[in-house]
Amino acid sequence: MAGENLAQVERNIVQARGYTVSAISGALTVVAANGHVFGLRNVATDVEGVPSGNLGSRAVTEALVVTSVRVRFATTTAFGAAQSLLFRGYKVRGFTAIHTTGGTAVRAHYKRPNQVPGAASFRAPLTDISAYMADTGAITGQTLTAQTALEPEFVAVGAGSVLPGVYEDWEPGALSLPHALQPDEGLLFDVGLTMGATGVGNLFIDVECHRPNL
Repeated sequence: MAGENLAQVERNIVQARGYTVSAISGALTVVAANGHVFGLRNVATDVEGVPSGNLGSRAVTEALVVTSVRVRFATTTAFGAAQSLLFRGYKVRGFTAIHTTGGTAVRAHYKRPNQVPGAASFRAPLTDISAYMADTGAITGQTLTAQTALEPEFVAVGAGSVLPGVYEDWEPGALSLPHALQPDEGLLFDVGLTMGATGVGNLFIDVECHRPNL
């Protein structure tokens, strides 16, 4: 968007609106390859301090800057045979509707709610950021431009075992740039390898992000 400067510098962060989006699945099992398990959408239609049509008066941007992603998977019931786990994360566009079936809606939390005019609590409204996490299987009902399966932005892998675990972190390096999500863009996580028929576990995903001030 014209006029935006999303660099990780003090003037953009000191009064930025910070969020954390954390979600844990139910007893996840038997998810086929390419099945969706988590989605996060930048809605940005009701962000206090971002009036439309007047770039100069905005306190923060509609762009959502992703500064870290954490993915964990803890196996609670052993798989019948050793297997690897693969979760893939994508930046997606045309994300006009979050998932609606097979999971639970997740609310983003403000990091500093006292700096958000009119905030009733630390939970951000679903008209700001919406997210959805799987319960026990794949989630569906979304509207987005399909991702290219072999071009993920993030991967989280668990080595072959009857009790595989995943423990992956991503954040931009000192000379790298964060991911920026414009309205109706977001993050999508799916399963890259079909999960075995007997194994069960819990998936945890945490996304740290903010809207820079102008």
